[in-house]
Amino acid sequence: MISTLKWAKSLNIAVESSLSGIEGYSELYPRSAYEIAVRAVILQGVVAVTCKVDPELVIEWFHEQRIWDDVTPQEKDFLLATTHSEKISTTFYAHQEAEWALLWMIGKVEALGLPTHYCDTKQLVNEIIPALGSNIEAFVATAELRHSSILLDEDLRTYNMWCYALRDRRENKPLPHDLNMTVLYERRYAFEWLDSIELWDKVTCDA
Repeated sequence: MISTLKWAKSLNIAVESSLSGIEGYSELYPRSAYEIAVRAVILQGVVAVTCKVDPELVIEWFHEQRIWDDVTPQEKDFLLATTHSEKISTTFYAHQEAEWALLWMIGKVEALGLPTHYCDTKQLVNEIIPALGSNIEAFVATAELRHSSILLDEDLRTYNMWCYALRDRRENKPLPHDLNMTVLYERRYAFEWLDSIELWDKVTCDA
């Protein structure tokens, strides 16, 4: 079977780990570095609960850091629930891949590359995201949004790959053996949120 690298090249999709940006593009995205940083922290808190961390600790942390109001209705329902279905837990856990894309947007992750593997969870937890219960001020203050030309370049890459992957799946064509559709979807989800003013819960990944 064809690899994601060869598949992307055949579709004229950039395959480099880091993209150079769309020349001449400077239009600002509607999301700020602060919004993205806070969203990443919230996602990691919710992910922690899917990994059996006590939700009360996460809720308390969010309140202490004054970001509880930024938690979405679906996330609040999940955190406040007494039990969690496997399906909803899996959905929230997968958002760690979207979180990784958000962290790239604000310079906390070096490169995204092709969606062929899951994010480095160990690095994310131990080196990037503030520890549960800690102050997030320094993390948020050092978040710096990448230039819009670079954001757009990566945005277009994920969009094009998503569209072509859905097309091939509809036409019953084999997808690349190493293409991780969960990672691709979650990256697309993150960029769709970046592109819009919709609540995180309301994002759709149409193609």
